[in-house]
Amino acid sequence: MSGSEGGAAEAAEGLVRLWECVDRRVAPAVPPAQFRVLRVVGAVGVITSTKIAEATDAMPSSISRLIGRLQGAGLLVKEENSNNRRETLIRLSAAGQELLREVEEQRLDELRRLFKPLGLRGGQALLQGMIALNQSPAWEDAGERASGG
Repeated sequence: MSGSEGGAAEAAEGLVRLWECVDRRVAPAVPPAQFRVLRVVGAVGVITSTKIAEATDAMPSSISRLIGRLQGAGLLVKEENSNNRRETLIRLSAAGQELLREVEEQRLDELRRLFKPLGLRGGQALLQGMIALNQSPAWEDAGERASGG
């Protein structure tokens, strides 16, 4: 293994440890799959279950069950689409918005705590690297490979 491969493996292990640590300390009040649905709905505002399934790469029947559970918990609201009666629109309830905000805030606080030992320059370098990684077109390629496309 070359030096750069070893460094990449160590960086990857660091990212996994970082996310696991944040996830353990800031576990949302709902299971991860349900929280992912909340994040998708929160990012879009109003969305159909079909679009949620596409965004999460999940089966529509699974998404329907997750939406039902989240609606039952008071975190989502379903409404008939006045432009297309066959379509149901989904949005966050006030409680769903609050839960999403609280968890995201806790995650940011935990990341700040974990990054603090890096100092200002190290933290900025890591942040710039993570932003570049997040914006990389490689994510689209990875999604296509994962879905068999």
